[in-house]
Amino acid sequence: MADLYRRAEISKAANERYLSALAAASVTTPLAEEAVQVCQPVRRDQRRHRALNPFEPADTQLLAAVNRGEWALKGFRNFEIRVLLFGEAKGDKQRRSQAAKVSRRLGLLHAHGLIAKVSHTHRWQVTEKGRRILTALLAARQADTDRLISFAA
Repeated sequence: MADLYRRAEISKAANERYLSALAAASVTTPLAEEAVQVCQPVRRDQRRHRALNPFEPADTQLLAAVNRGEWALKGFRNFEIRVLLFGEAKGDKQRRSQAAKVSRRLGLLHAHGLIAKVSHTHRWQVTEKGRRILTALLAARQADTDRLISFAA
């Protein structure tokens, strides 16, 4: 009973994140406007971060892993993304190398504003902007050319 208020706060925040993830599927902003933000290099804290290429297999795999629905409530950790991208590591050296690669990739997504750190945890959360852009880019990658032409006409 003592922590009922805190549980209600956490539940409300989780429901809002889940609803914003569902709402990202019905955005009417043109893809060109959304994609231009992440398809260009960005500067953050005096460091240049490369542009994302949503049609490059490595970037697409990362975007799909981060945008999974199971992360909407609690967020994700480096370990969980590492297992999705690389599978189980064969040794300690390989595990550290893969974890470092994932950290750099998460830093890239963070620099573009697609993910944000959950304070006081080791977890990351997809931002509202990130949910919109990731959903649009992944949907465009899977889009059927004939249907796109019929929508444009």
